[in-house]
Amino acid sequence: MRTTRAGGPFAIIGENIHATRTVLRSGRHVATLPDGRAAIRFETADGERFLTIPESLCETNDFAAGKVKHVQAALLAIMRGSEPDASDAHAYIETLARRQIAAGADYVDLNVDEIAQEPSTQQRAMRVLVAIIEALGTVPPSLDSSNASVIQAGLEASAHQERLLLNSASAERLDVLEMAASARCAVIASAAGETGLPAGVDERVVNAERIVAEATTRGVSANAIYIDPLVIPVAVEPDAGAWFLEAVTRIRQSLGGDVHITGGLSNVSFGLPGRRLINDVFIDLAAAAGADSGIIDPVASDMTRVIASDKGSRPYNLAASLLTGADPYGMEFLQAYRAGELAGDL
Repeated sequence: MRTTRAGGPFAIIGENIHATRTVLRSGRHVATLPDGRAAIRFETADGERFLTIPESLCETNDFAAGKVKHVQAALLAIMRGSEPDASDAHAYIETLARRQIAAGADYVDLNVDEIAQEPSTQQRAMRVLVAIIEALGTVPPSLDSSNASVIQAGLEASAHQERLLLNSASAERLDVLEMAASARCAVIASAAGETGLPAGVDERVVNAERIVAEATTRGVSANAIYIDPLVIPVAVEPDAGAWFLEAVTRIRQSLGGDVHITGGLSNVSFGLPGRRLINDVFIDLAAAAGADSGIIDPVASDMTRVIASDKGSRPYNLAASLLTGADPYGMEFLQAYRAGELAGDL
């Protein structure tokens, strides 16, 4: 648990153990072994280790484009079960999780949706990750999937169901609320409507109120509910940041202090340069608006740095203007970035 600028608690849902995550083949994390195979380089307490990248990933378009889906590589190696690759892969997932935990994660978010198209394979992968994270005995998993059956598989695999966070329930997925009520665990309640993403502020607030009512009706306690008003990249919708922040304020006013408010805060900077600065400022603005949690990578978004950021500085205010719609599409922000004015803040 970290704190906000005002000193209040801020729960971190560490987002980095996702089958979608990539590292660059040309970067420091990827090496070529003596036999010519590509491998992911990582450090453990016992020294440097290498996770061989499965051939199936080396044949993908992502790999050809210079990207390696590193979490997917580890999961495939574990599920294949061949040694020593499986042991290296297990150690790699543990290393990723320990970094998140050391940086302040209260939950480790697990997402395996891209491991395969078949739900059965996704379910197996989720069970593998739950076992690894729970064996560390530090913080619980957050079970994240677009498929409720995958969340259910992770729930059934857990030895400590009451500690879990389910990500997420919505008007389209009320069965996830039933899972949370049965397990007596926490749940993210999305402000998505029955037909998809909400438009503007009002729809976010109304949808949040409805999903919380559905949760409490099923016996989920208010302090186990994490409302997600949903973050959209400001590169796509200039008012997206302002919508989210206003929705947070209004949801807090409407539903009080017992519920939690969270969101995929780093989504706001997709498609833009200077993402670290933008994300830091958005976390700070969201906390000021009433959010007490965030789905973030705490290694990249250090809350100590967020709290210490200078609100009077030009970089902070450029990012804030971008995020609140005062600088639509970030024209002033991008001009400053290209001029090198933000180099020390990125």
